[in-house]
Amino acid sequence: MTESGEPELTVYYRHLAALLKRSNDDNFRALLEQARRVVRGEYETGLYDHQQAFRLLWHHLDRNGYLRQAHRDTHTRLASGRTAPNETADLELFLTVYAQVRATAARTT
Repeated sequence: MTESGEPELTVYYRHLAALLKRSNDDNFRALLEQARRVVRGEYETGLYDHQQAFRLLWHHLDRNGYLRQAHRDTHTRLASGRTAPNETADLELFLTVYAQVRATAARTT
């Protein structure tokens, strides 16, 4: 917590500083890392900080169309059967989150 009582956003600010310097692929890997941390409860700082970092990365990648392409590519990669177990778990997690976010967005528009 900061002196004013606000949650500290160390992870968020680190990703914010690197966001435009990294490729979309690197930002996507960072997004998957944040999703893993939130799902597993393995926080570097706290849940809120990792959630905010995830939202930052998600919105950036969504705005530039990367997530839509990643969604299509993920289905193809999983169908190929050539992914390592850890990669498969990450990609399946991405598909789950993507579907939930899209369903929520469809209900609110």
